[in-house]
Amino acid sequence: MNLILASYSRARAALLQAAGYTFSQQPSGIDERPYRSGEDPGRYVEELARGKAEAVAPRFPDSIILAADTCLYLDGKTYGKPADLEGAVQMLLALGGRTHLLVTGICVIAPEGRASYSGHDAVHVTMRRWSEAQVRRHVAIAEPLPYAGAYALQGEGCAMIARLEGDPNTVIGLPLALVDQLVAKAGYA
Repeated sequence: MNLILASYSRARAALLQAAGYTFSQQPSGIDERPYRSGEDPGRYVEELARGKAEAVAPRFPDSIILAADTCLYLDGKTYGKPADLEGAVQMLLALGGRTHLLVTGICVIAPEGRASYSGHDAVHVTMRRWSEAQVRRHVAIAEPLPYAGAYALQGEGCAMIARLEGDPNTVIGLPLALVDQLVAKAGYA
């Protein structure tokens, strides 16, 4: 049974490989809709993941499609990927010394679109408070643009985290326990 990861994320691919999955990667290419004020962050990322999976599924009808989306939630709004390096600096300064919720949604579509399964996992992350000079230095070396909240646990961003409550894989972008459950329901052995 073929498994398709509907993403070109190196971090998600590395997690799947480490967990022993054999798969190929195909990006969805969809535009993600913005977060609506008051929306449940878990439902939001599940909906985005579902959109990605549904965009890829018609091209690979005999495969299981796995898609994910991650967002960071603080003070009633979400933080996605920064648009540019200055945006990354501003995000990290806003997060400094505070605890935010990081949520990753997963959607799996069974072959021939017979069924879809989705869920999400959430983690509380407390960031260290860094000076603006420290943040700018970090942004200059850390390549923060591909990551929700402008940091990556698996990279230099781990130095910014003071405390993490939950599954570290959720922060990286693929909660493997949830992935295992959902792909098993879709028939992946």
